[in-house]
Amino acid sequence: MTQAYLHPIATSRLLLKAALTVAAMLLTFAAISYQTPVPPGSDKTVVDFHAFYVAGKLGQEGRANDSYNMAKMEVAQKDFTGVKVFMPWTYPPPFTLFVTALAALPLGWAYGLFVGLTLAFYVTVLRRIAGDHLPGVIVAILPVILLTVMTGQNGFLTGALIGTFLLALQQRSSRAGIPLGLMVIKPHLAAAISLLALVERRWQAMFIAAGIVIAALALPTFVFGLSIWPAFLDGVRESSAYLAQGKYPLFRMTSIYATARSAGLPSDMAFAVHGASAAGVIALLFYGWWRKLPPQLLAASACAASLFVSPYNYDYDLCILGVGLAFVLPGLLERTRPIEQFALLALCWVGTGYGLFTAFAQEPEIAGVGRDPLSLMAPPLLLLIALVALAMRRAVRVRGSDIPATMATESTAPTTAPRAQASEPRQIELA
Repeated sequence: MTQAYLHPIATSRLLLKAALTVAAMLLTFAAISYQTPVPPGSDKTVVDFHAFYVAGKLGQEGRANDSYNMAKMEVAQKDFTGVKVFMPWTYPPPFTLFVTALAALPLGWAYGLFVGLTLAFYVTVLRRIAGDHLPGVIVAILPVILLTVMTGQNGFLTGALIGTFLLALQQRSSRAGIPLGLMVIKPHLAAAISLLALVERRWQAMFIAAGIVIAALALPTFVFGLSIWPAFLDGVRESSAYLAQGKYPLFRMTSIYATARSAGLPSDMAFAVHGASAAGVIALLFYGWWRKLPPQLLAASACAASLFVSPYNYDYDLCILGVGLAFVLPGLLERTRPIEQFALLALCWVGTGYGLFTAFAQEPEIAGVGRDPLSLMAPPLLLLIALVALAMRRAVRVRGSDIPATMATESTAPTTAPRAQASEPRQIELA
């Protein structure tokens, strides 16, 4: 077959090693700095992992309920960090139980273990999906990787779980229920993949997922007591009020709500716009399934839809975008010219790195509508997704000839799984 036009960056092992080395060095530096005492009077860096650790310490002290009360959580955070910060705790009790166990370690070790293992898990899943094109995926989402390492957030974990689910779905394995159930730690990110499991009638996987969710809900109830649930619900309501008041750093949020709200729309109207958009992306995902999109495109569509369901999505959640990109990057490179590839890369960096770059350029002391920089992550991300979707409709570009997109899809489709018969439920065979 004639060689396709592929950019060498996408398969550069040297570039992959360089990017991961930078991430590892950043992780090591952060772990050491978090563990080293800060001299009195010096500025202390406080990141999201500090909130994880403080919530875990409260759980160890038998005060897990206090983590969901912002006033008490704020006091605990200031006592631990010496800095007054606004980091409400709204994670479900299963994740609170997890960080309680994690907080048994010193801060630096807990951070290093959590971020290091979840990063390794994430990169492994991306490699299984993208194969030799892993370097291209890592380069495209490098701002997200660096951000997640610096903040100690759980974006690597959720991205890896969604990727593992989609891979298991490819194999028609009931093991897909395991990562689906574990997404109980961030259920708002699991709406799209849950829809795929439902429409594909993967009952065994859904049964396993339900069992894991039940166990995950029962365990913190046993450890913390029934009172953890009213405290959690109160915390969610309190957090929703803070979101409506614009107290969160909207410029780091990727949702349509954040963009509409920071542009000056009233909270109710911004929620309405976001709700209509969320319904639209879910409808588009269902339409893609109904029209039998090529399996790799359907998987990428599920990842894209996951980013626009909840109004409460941050830039570190864009690790899921990396999973979607891993599914389509080989085909995308076959259908685009080098200049287009660089343009898409630049757009990806703008969409994924805006929050990180803006935080360095301007670090607001008080978050809120009218005081923070505008939330501008959603528009470039939506444009990027639309351009990728349009490019994937093209014929494959090869030297000397073009292969129609439909023929290319058939020729590159996996042959390991049997094709579904008309009388059987339609299968997803992810490339």
